[in-house]
This record gives sequence, C-alpha cells and structure tokens, in this order.
Amino acid sequence: MKYLTLVAALAFSASAMAVNCTDCHETINVEEHTEMEATIATCNDCHDMGSAHELDKEIHTPELTMKECADCHE
Repeated sequence: MKYLTLVAALAFSASAMAVNCTDCHETINVEEHTEMEATIATCNDCHDMGSAHELDKEIHTPELTMKECADCHE
C-alpha cells in the first residue's frame, strides 16, 4: 500500500509540473516580449492563446509577464 501511495504521488507531481512549450512551439524571444511589456492578458493581441490553451487561472494571472513565464516554461 505504501508503494501505491508513492507511485500516485509521483504521478500527480509529474502532471503538475510545467510543460515544455517547445515540444509544440518555437521558442519565444523573451527579451523582445519583455521590452514590449507583454503579459498573459496581452497574448491574444498577437496570438490565439485562448482557443489553444486553457491556463490555470490561480497560477497564471493576467499580469504575469513573459519573463515570469520563462522562469517555469522553456
């Protein structure tokens, strides 16, 4: 039973980790997006993020900057 709990905890923690965006997308120019003061709220101005991704609203607040995104995602 201990091992089942351990395996379940490991599976959950792996699913909760940040994904590697570059698996599907080209890398973004973090410097350029930082200069433009890009945030999650402004992504849809240039990109169609809303229809492609469902973000966890507790972690991904609208004022989150691209530089902060790059801290967890590639």
